[in-house]
Amino acid sequence: MEKEEKLEEKTEETKPKNQKSHKLFYLVVLIFLLSLSWFSWVVWYKVIPHEKTHYHAGFIVVKDNQTVDFSKPEFMSFSPCVVAGAKEEETQEQLQIEKAHLHDGAGDVVHVEEDDAKWGDLFTNLNYQINYSETTAYINGKKVTDFKEQPIKHYQSAVVFIGAGQDNQKFLKQAVTKKHIDEAAANSKDCGSH
Repeated sequence: MEKEEKLEEKTEETKPKNQKSHKLFYLVVLIFLLSLSWFSWVVWYKVIPHEKTHYHAGFIVVKDNQTVDFSKPEFMSFSPCVVAGAKEEETQEQLQIEKAHLHDGAGDVVHVEEDDAKWGDLFTNLNYQINYSETTAYINGKKVTDFKEQPIKHYQSAVVFIGAGQDNQKFLKQAVTKKHIDEAAANSKDCGSH
């Protein structure tokens, strides 16, 4: 009987220690998992090089039966060249511009460098105000709704009509072709990478 009492005393004495050691073990495991997650994120996004998104699409805007000229310098994106291998912190504004922009005087070929770019991003970045409720848009010859939210895809060709009474068929025939997109991309001089 005396042995049983001593055994019970020992069990009760060691019980709080076991609970503390279990809590400590779980805390150590949690810290390890959080550290491992952070380390994996750093390696994936900061160390391992990822192929950068870069593709092209074509577009024209027709306002009151006149094609808008986007080849003017005020619509072009000018970004400084970065030395190869150098890392540059990107601001929110730079990330927005990378979504969809023009350069090298090609006013009908959009350069896309972010996967989630939408047609509305292009006109935001061009600082070209559009009342989307007064537009009719075609992508690859098919009429689309909510043009602003349509994703820009490689080799798409958009024709945007602003205003009423447009000669749609005439301008749809002038849609930017894949051949023209390829030529504009090949002639691009912006840091030799576009």
